[in-house]
Amino acid sequence: MSIDNEFDAFAEGVEPGGLRNRTQIKILITFIVSRIREPLKDTMIIEALQIHGLANYFEVSQALDELFDNGILTTAEGLVYITPKGSLSVDELSQELPKSVKETALADALNLQILEKRESENTVEINKTESGYFVTCRVIHKGDSLMELTVYAADYEQAEQIKHRFLKDPSYVYSTVITSLYI
Repeated sequence: MSIDNEFDAFAEGVEPGGLRNRTQIKILITFIVSRIREPLKDTMIIEALQIHGLANYFEVSQALDELFDNGILTTAEGLVYITPKGSLSVDELSQELPKSVKETALADALNLQILEKRESENTVEINKTESGYFVTCRVIHKGDSLMELTVYAADYEQAEQIKHRFLKDPSYVYSTVITSLYI
C-alpha cells in the first residue's frame, strides 16, 4: 500500500522532513498512541509533533478530531486511546512514514510524559524578591519530601532555566547534593 504524498496540509511551522500530508499526520498520531504504554493527553500529542516541527499545529488538531470522529481513537478522562479499529492497520500504514519522523515523534511524546510525571512528583516554586528570584526545588518520593533546595536567580529567565534543568532530572540533582554532603 502506498500513501499519496501530495502536499495537502498547511506547512507553517513544519521543518524540512516534516509531514505536509494530512493522511500521514493521522497515521503518525495513530502510531504514537499505539506505541506509548501510558496513555497521552491530546495536548501532549499536539506538542510532541510541534517540538521538532513534524507537523502544523492546526493540521494535528484537525487530524485528532477526525481520528476521534472516525472511531480510530477514543478519549476517556482526558487521555487518548487507540480503538480496535485503529489497531488493525496502524502497523502496515506506519511503514509508509519516514523512520526518523516516527522515532522523533515517539521520543518527544515519551519525553513529554516523563516531564509531566516529574512535575507531578517534584515541585519547583519561583518567588520574586527585591533583587531577583528564589527558586525552591523539592524532591518528593511517595509523598515525603526528601530534599528542599533554594537557590537565587538574578532574573526570571534564569529562574525558569533552573526549574527546567531540575525537572529534567531531579534524581541527578538529589544524588549530586547527597554525594557532596557525604563525601
